[in-house]
Amino acid sequence: MTAFTHKQLWETIAEALRDEILDGRLAAGARLVETELAERFGVSRGPVRDALAELAREGLAVDLPRRGTFVSSLTEADLDEVYVIRRAIEEAAVRLAIERATEEGIAEVRASLDAVEEAYGRGDLAAAWDADMAFHRAYCRLAGNGRLLTLFDELASQTVLLMRTALATRASLGWTPPVAYHRRIADAIAARDVEGAVAAVGDHYRYTEDRLFAAEPPG
Repeated sequence: MTAFTHKQLWETIAEALRDEILDGRLAAGARLVETELAERFGVSRGPVRDALAELAREGLAVDLPRRGTFVSSLTEADLDEVYVIRRAIEEAAVRLAIERATEEGIAEVRASLDAVEEAYGRGDLAAAWDADMAFHRAYCRLAGNGRLLTLFDELASQTVLLMRTALATRASLGWTPPVAYHRRIADAIAARDVEGAVAAVGDHYRYTEDRLFAAEPPG
């Protein structure tokens, strides 16, 4: 059993389970049993119940009446819906980021971009997706809008789960990564080019959707 002291118990449990869902240790459809998790984490069922409620709110778990709580089994249609919302959020984010960002903040976006390119360069897809989400989060954070960032974080977790699930049937997701599109976004933000940044975000999402639904590699 593991003892937790600093964070609220339910937050720590939710974080641990979230990591296991996103890296595949807890597979889609796996049942999340309160009593078993309470014993595992060395807590009462209350914090576990709160943690599972948070995961359900984030879309990573689903509570089925009289059956229990399960890891979400999300579909490509779900991913398409997530992308539509993420695109709208990120187009708003780059507008606000350009208006409000300091040079230090822009440098942080550049650093997160370097981490994405390094991960893709060494062929570590799981690490690349994590770094990819961190890059997008970096400029969403620069927007200085807490609600926008909260929405992004929820959708980012769903995106990682959905991408990992879709990769099993859509090898197209492993094709040429969108690093050039990332760089266009970062360059436009650094140049304080609102129209260019919004266009770059839109092009990024169109490219990703093409990879998701393509049948064969381009070219």
